[in-house]
Amino acid sequence: MKIKHYIITGALVLSSLTNYAQNNTVNTTVKIAGNCGMCKKTIENAGAAAQAKVEWNEDNQTATIAYDGKKTSLDAVLKSIAGAGYDNEKYLAAEDNYAKLHACCQYERNLAPPASDSPQDKSIEPVASVDYISNASNFQKIYDQYFLLKDALVAADSKQATGLANDLADAIAKIQTADLTKAEQEVWKTKTTSLKATVKSLQQATDISKQREAFALLSEDIYSLSKNSKPSSSVYYQKCPMFNKGKGATWLSRHKEIKNPYYGAQMLTCGSTIQTL
Repeated sequence: MKIKHYIITGALVLSSLTNYAQNNTVNTTVKIAGNCGMCKKTIENAGAAAQAKVEWNEDNQTATIAYDGKKTSLDAVLKSIAGAGYDNEKYLAAEDNYAKLHACCQYERNLAPPASDSPQDKSIEPVASVDYISNASNFQKIYDQYFLLKDALVAADSKQATGLANDLADAIAKIQTADLTKAEQEVWKTKTTSLKATVKSLQQATDISKQREAFALLSEDIYSLSKNSKPSSSVYYQKCPMFNKGKGATWLSRHKEIKNPYYGAQMLTCGSTIQTL
């Protein structure tokens, strides 16, 4: 009878301890930037180091975090993740920690946590506010020609790419500053010279490799335009970690499916989506 009594008492104690632990468990979801499976492992390990269970989703750039509120805090978990090199909605990684990440893990840095909650690295360009972005882009013809050019490079069609570069140059030349919104005017002022120079390089390129090099520069300028003047439909900002001797290069696409314009059929699906515009 005593043995039975001890077993019952032990079970009740264990049940009480389990319920106590469950009552202290906090579950939340936060934005954490990253690129790939390697990022996922690092982010989740950094969370574990702060006594939390973290499950990071590459597709939507969010993580579910579960932790015991008596043992740690969300602040501690997010600081640990930032310390591993990953920006989140409350803390930005230090520049040197970000720089230590593998080339394929160096995501586009667009998260900007509230200044009141944590210091923000001033070298990170803030995302334009929604109210400041045009709803009907005056740059749409530029975007349309850019996407056609991207498709030609995916197909490794150098001749077609040259013709589309000419069409893109025409679309750029037809932009009238007076027709632009305030946001569009500001970004146009900073990007028009480099846009024209890069498109000229595309027009003059004698082979597909030179066209792809110029396209990498063009894509950065197009990305800057699109942040301040939305394309007519959703656009995916994507990155190939291998191009440019491992330094990586980005591009924009109307489709989430990866079709790499820098390698075409050679490495068609190499890359990842790092932002949806």
